[in-house]
Amino acid sequence: MTKLLITGAYGLVGSNICKVLERDYPDIQITKVKCNDFDEVREDRDYDYVIFGSGYGQPQKFNQEKIGTLEINTTSLIEVFRTYVSKNTKVLYISSSEIYSGAKPPYKETDIGTTTPQHPRACYIEGKRCGEAICMAYKEQGYDVKIARLALAYGPGTKKGDTRVINQFIESAIKNKSIIMKDDGSAMRTYCYIDDVVRQLLNILFEGKQTIYNVGGFSRISIKDLAHSIALLTESAVMEGAKVEGAAPDDVCLDMTRYISEFGGGFIPLSIGLRKTIEYQKQLYV
Repeated sequence: MTKLLITGAYGLVGSNICKVLERDYPDIQITKVKCNDFDEVREDRDYDYVIFGSGYGQPQKFNQEKIGTLEINTTSLIEVFRTYVSKNTKVLYISSSEIYSGAKPPYKETDIGTTTPQHPRACYIEGKRCGEAICMAYKEQGYDVKIARLALAYGPGTKKGDTRVINQFIESAIKNKSIIMKDDGSAMRTYCYIDDVVRQLLNILFEGKQTIYNVGGFSRISIKDLAHSIALLTESAVMEGAKVEGAAPDDVCLDMTRYISEFGGGFIPLSIGLRKTIEYQKQLYV
């Protein structure tokens, strides 16, 4: 039987990958690892596929665990390669669009970010950048490695208290019937519903011809308009803030040409994805 190891198997992306694999790929035996806890799988080292999805996707969390964030994307990744990956294994490293920080969107796979290690989010940015460098070093040695630069996944599968903006807005709307914005909401984001994210990641792992791919969507919206869209769907009020300079990027938008030219399109619109996400989160806070 084909065997697949996935780390970070219980987060938004990992849990949904597992759900799709269990539903659509019954011939694949899945070994799930929570973040970088390998105690239960150390004896099994023969995998056909490895997905490295460990890490903190929430800015508040990775900024509270800066050393841990760096360790996961460096020492833990190296441990996975040394212990569970052979030259017959296909590896997918889930990186982030944050490595483009400082570049001008829409970001192409050939673009380079311009931030420094002094950036407030450097633990995440440089951690992912170093993770990619590790992957490329192994690729030069003949390993089959793919890198997916993911931006702004959303949808069912998050936990209570998730601090990503879209989840904070929905939680506040459900619990308080109001959304309080921390700034004027002028920053732009391009969201991708989790079903589309998983489809892209599995296509890249199983059939991708390139080494690096952007993984994202086309639902482009300002933070302010996102808040008002959620408020409309939840019959809530929005309290807007003033312009504040912060560490988060002013605009996040990926150039999806490489992926679309190879695999085609078809993406769930934000209007539908938000409804599904709100219904899911209602169950968390009932």
